[in-house]
Amino acid sequence: MTTVSGGASPVSAPQPRAAAERAAEVSWFDVREVTLGPADVAGLDARETARAAAFVFPADRHRYQVAHVMLRRVLADRLGTEPGRLVFTREPCPTCGGPSGKPVLASPPAKGAARPAGLSFSLAHSGDAVVIAVAGQPVGVDVEREATGCVCSLATAMHPSDAAIVEVLPEPDRHAAVIRWWVRAEALLKCAGTGIGHGMDAFPVLRGPVRAKVSPAPRLPWEPDAPGWADAAGCSFTPLSAPKGYQAAIALPGLSLIRYRWGSASP
Repeated sequence: MTTVSGGASPVSAPQPRAAAERAAEVSWFDVREVTLGPADVAGLDARETARAAAFVFPADRHRYQVAHVMLRRVLADRLGTEPGRLVFTREPCPTCGGPSGKPVLASPPAKGAARPAGLSFSLAHSGDAVVIAVAGQPVGVDVEREATGCVCSLATAMHPSDAAIVEVLPEPDRHAAVIRWWVRAEALLKCAGTGIGHGMDAFPVLRGPVRAKVSPAPRLPWEPDAPGWADAAGCSFTPLSAPKGYQAAIALPGLSLIRYRWGSASP
């Protein structure tokens, strides 16, 4: 495990309680390096098992299973319980009231297991990369493999100010900007609990400098166009360190540090 606080050296000393509650732990996995056996997938629930079985291509099924097995392992490690004992449900959508809100752990998650107050998680996968973010506050994370073909048509789903920025960019900068927009917007919507079906064009995310590292400041620094949405959704965003060939972003109400765990497939 590598612990990273902004661009500073790895942090090993115990953190104050307030800082720990603001911290987000981000775990990365490469699906090519994870082998799952029958005992691993047996811990998935009926819904997860049915969803995995519905994939036509084995590679897609494997990616889904790795993502959800690892999510269970990461959360079980935090809760001190077995992965297969975790029970998931969904919060009501905050905008429409329907059952399409963010996935959450049932309370209590399992008999004899404690659920830390406010524990939140977010899961995303693309290509061979799986990313899981866990925090003591609402959190949203997204990752996308950098485009190998034209993704310019997605500009129609952007906020007008973002679309105007993308329109004048040369290739391949335009494609990179579209992916950057996507991961930021989706991370914000996940943090807010609404999902991408509720308005990726409602707020801009591309203006202002792109931050390469997370600031170790007491709270997340907002970029110029983010605060209006952040005030409404309770979340703001920052780019996230990702494997080569991918872009990622994380959204939280506030942030003091991020702890990265790279590629550990052990429970």
